[in-house]
Amino acid sequence: MQNYLPRTKLFLLGLALLLSSSLTLHAQSREVTGTVISGEDDLPLPGVSVLVKGTTRGAVTDIDGNYTINLQESDQTIVFSFVGFVSQEVTVGNQSTIDITLNPDMQSLGEVVVVGYGEQKKETITGSVATVKGGDLVKSPAMNLSNSIAGRMSGVIAVNRSGEPGYDGAGIRIRGSNTLGNNDALIVIDGIPARAGGIDRLNPNDIESVDILKDASATAIYGSRGANGVVIIKTKTGSRNKAGSLKYNTYYALQEPQKLLDVMDLPTYARLQNALAVEYGTEPPYFW
Repeated sequence: MQNYLPRTKLFLLGLALLLSSSLTLHAQSREVTGTVISGEDDLPLPGVSVLVKGTTRGAVTDIDGNYTINLQESDQTIVFSFVGFVSQEVTVGNQSTIDITLNPDMQSLGEVVVVGYGEQKKETITGSVATVKGGDLVKSPAMNLSNSIAGRMSGVIAVNRSGEPGYDGAGIRIRGSNTLGNNDALIVIDGIPARAGGIDRLNPNDIESVDILKDASATAIYGSRGANGVVIIKTKTGSRNKAGSLKYNTYYALQEPQKLLDVMDLPTYARLQNALAVEYGTEPPYFW
């Protein structure tokens, strides 16, 4: 009986410490609530990401734009972000209710993208379009332009199976493989589909933008040829009343062997070959 009393005391002491620590942690946390509305029409915004800056803890607004987030004592800033709207950072301080108005990101919505045989603003497009500027492609030191696209647009995969010059072009897959046959995307350069040579030897400095059509907006214009997606490339053109510029880029490399092998000379090689032939009972290959 005496052996169980110390164990019981230790158990009760540990339970008391656990409860006190949990109460202390609970006392250090607090709850912040609020509503997020659109600055365009003053309507609630559902699905807005409410994230504690510098952490992965956060919440999402409901259908009425309301949110509830638990903050620790060290949390100072909340980040509100939503697709198509300008993100906002708010310092919490002693506030328990924070209402936010998010304004549309007019800069990104006003960008012009190439769709089919024309151009449209992003805010008027209902299909899925990915865009990369020519200035971003120049940053990749790849000799083949198809390899420069890799990792720059969502849903686009560039698979390179060879590094041999002339055969180093990547196979472009848009949202995976669709058939058991040819899965290559349709390449359209300055409005000309399936142009000879494709994009393999295009100079990245000559490209203004690359747009990817990834859904029905591709097949609606190009038919069955656009079933695997369409890569639309727009090259740079001259402008009126604007001074031109000339740019020159060059690359060079020097190769030097780290170690030269000490090889035998030709007479020594011939003698060894003849000796090997005699050893195997065959005719010596070299005579002099």
